[in-house]
Amino acid sequence: MFLVIEGIDGCGKSTQAKLLYEWLVEEGYDTLLTAEPTNSIIGKCLKATLSSGVRIDPHALALLFTSDRYEHIKKEIEPALRDKKIVISERYYHSTIAYQSAQGVDRDWLLDINSFAIEKKPDIVFLLDIPPESAIPKIQEKDKKFRDVIDRLDREIEAARKFFQNNRKALYGKLQQKQAIERIKESEKRLDELEKKRDMEISKYIKFEKFERPTTLEAETSKYNVFLEKVRENYLKFDDITRIDGTKSIDLVFDDIKKALKKLP
Repeated sequence: MFLVIEGIDGCGKSTQAKLLYEWLVEEGYDTLLTAEPTNSIIGKCLKATLSSGVRIDPHALALLFTSDRYEHIKKEIEPALRDKKIVISERYYHSTIAYQSAQGVDRDWLLDINSFAIEKKPDIVFLLDIPPESAIPKIQEKDKKFRDVIDRLDREIEAARKFFQNNRKALYGKLQQKQAIERIKESEKRLDELEKKRDMEISKYIKFEKFERPTTLEAETSKYNVFLEKVRENYLKFDDITRIDGTKSIDLVFDDIKKALKKLP
């Protein structure tokens, strides 16, 4: 079975995909949770391109997303389905058509270049439908949480760095003292762990900032809500989606997803 979760930025796709994955695993199903852009070579190229901050023509972006999708299907989705796994994908061809057509790319052209994916239709596509005025506060909240985490880690790193440097000074001329050597090793390890954690948080945020949000002028101005409304309207044009009211609480949204799944043949 092939399941897809779609929707505008801030609708809760990642949360619901994770809940669905955990529930299916608990129910005893062999399940693959995946997402687009992928971690393939093309996906990494796409991520690097987007995170560079350079403006890319939406046609070129559409081709990059579509190339990554081809790899996704051939190397992850199809093998998993052959192995009788349930596949959950956060985003599929619907995203490229909804977002890039909102940026002015011809919808028919987007449908054409994604014909190979459209032939690989999911068993069900959940559209977490939420208006931009409800989604944007969630995006802003995620921004604030990231800044708070980075500020806290910066303070911890600075404290760890001072502790490490003080230990090195204390160790000077006492290299034979085992206790002093162990202490400096521990402080160096702590500093390294904190710096890696900071890098990981930045990496996660870049994914959100550059891949959840479209890299368009609209996304960087007060017109962002207008852009998201265009994307939402494009999603609603699909005739192969199951609309889920994303304005409900997380638990109620998940209940609706499970009810829709149980209706499948």
